[in-house]
Amino acid sequence: MKKALALILTLCMILALTACGGGSSNGGGASNGGSAPSGGSSSGGDADGGSEYTSVNIIAAHGATETTSMHLSWLKLEEMLEERSGGAVTVDIYPNQQLGGDREFTESAVQGNVTMGSPSPAAITAMIPSLNVYDAPFMFPDYETAYKALDSDAGQALLDSMETVGLKGLGAYENGFRNLTCNKDVNSLDDLKGLKIRTMESEVHLAIWQALGANPGPLAFGELYTALQQGAFDAQENPLEQIYNNKLHEVQNHVYLTQHVYTPYIIYINLDVWNSLNEATQELIQTCVDESVAYNRELCAENNLKCTDGINNSGKSQVYEVSEELRQAMIAACNEAGIYDLVIEKSGGTYAQDFFDAAGFTY
Repeated sequence: MKKALALILTLCMILALTACGGGSSNGGGASNGGSAPSGGSSSGGDADGGSEYTSVNIIAAHGATETTSMHLSWLKLEEMLEERSGGAVTVDIYPNQQLGGDREFTESAVQGNVTMGSPSPAAITAMIPSLNVYDAPFMFPDYETAYKALDSDAGQALLDSMETVGLKGLGAYENGFRNLTCNKDVNSLDDLKGLKIRTMESEVHLAIWQALGANPGPLAFGELYTALQQGAFDAQENPLEQIYNNKLHEVQNHVYLTQHVYTPYIIYINLDVWNSLNEATQELIQTCVDESVAYNRELCAENNLKCTDGINNSGKSQVYEVSEELRQAMIAACNEAGIYDLVIEKSGGTYAQDFFDAAGFTY
């Protein structure tokens, strides 16, 4: 009887110890307990395995195609973040308007459903008026001047202004100088009169082309190829990569290097997510963004040459230089129409004037 009782007590002790220990074979780590929020998730502490970095899944969105330098730069950023964080930081990229156009995915980022994005500033100026500064025409004579302004204190102030809507500005990839495409010769301002041109839905962009004598109208980018093909618009304006990668040169036989506006893609992260990260993770993300921006600029220079060659060799369109006489006439028309005053007014504060000074631009 005593032996039976002892055996029963021993079994009870074994069962109790097993229940307390949890029986985990992977170190007893806690489960994530379900799927991550759609906008990315942060553990609020160190990642599993004792990493110095906060564990976070980044949902990133942009509107360009997978063949563009911007998408390749996002892939580079993803690679660096995941490798250097030891997997604590993961990135899921949604290109080509998969999560909506620039305005739509930026609104989602403000709401916390997207973690990071890189829209064209003109698409989100209704949310962040300071970004109207980037649409000032003929502000930069070349890429080096544009980079100098973007990397200046005035450029950082524009990034910081995004915090008013809950976004943390991190840097800028390159969209490039915008250029005119059409199906006619353009040698003077008279050739632009009445030209029905598609623009972005931006007050400044519309005002620029009105000042140049054209008849501008906004249209969603995804509808542009068909609209040009069907003759709903005579012309459009975009950087070379957008023209070539979206095959716009197939339905427009002239590409003029007007370089009237330099357009960056502003890289941001949801501010709440940013603030949830420890300092090491914030520094890692900023460093990797900076390095991917440098990579992006090199890639864009190469791609612009490839796009020019691709257009010229397509048998459908040709790239043409714009005379200095026409360029100066376009600048004078914008100045006379008060475009620069409009940019200063729309952006508010001293954002525009400070940025003009950083670029060495006077009007």
